[in-house]
Amino acid sequence: WSPASYEDVGEYYAGRVLKEEQSNNVSGIMTTNIVTAGPTDTIKSVEKLFDHVTGVPVVDSEGVCVGIVSKKDLAKGGSTVSQIMSAPARTIKKNNSVGEAAAIMLKYKVNRLPVVNSGGEVIGIVSRTDIFTALESMEE
Repeated sequence: WSPASYEDVGEYYAGRVLKEEQSNNVSGIMTTNIVTAGPTDTIKSVEKLFDHVTGVPVVDSEGVCVGIVSKKDLAKGGSTVSQIMSAPARTIKKNNSVGEAAAIMLKYKVNRLPVVNSGGEVIGIVSRTDIFTALESMEE
């Protein structure tokens, strides 16, 4: 057994999911009630955010996504979010397909994607669970 590659998943879902139907778009599955952190926030101040989520987009003063911090990143050590965040964040637009989101997650080995508008501002987030739930429902 081996995990599916980016090409395998992309090829499998190309004919099924990469259509421009609203129900197959990221906008239909993204979480819009999101919390964010700033790069200069202390790690201590963001730890409590992880009681309810596993990843938090990091935004600058204009709300533009500059990185992402996960629960796992907290173990890296440091005093500010910018010292432990993954940057740049892999992001996606709300009109991208669920299949494209799945392919990006596999290609870059990430578990969540901030959803951004044309200005790079975070408007939602999509997790691996959101993707798998959506793909499973499309199979039925």
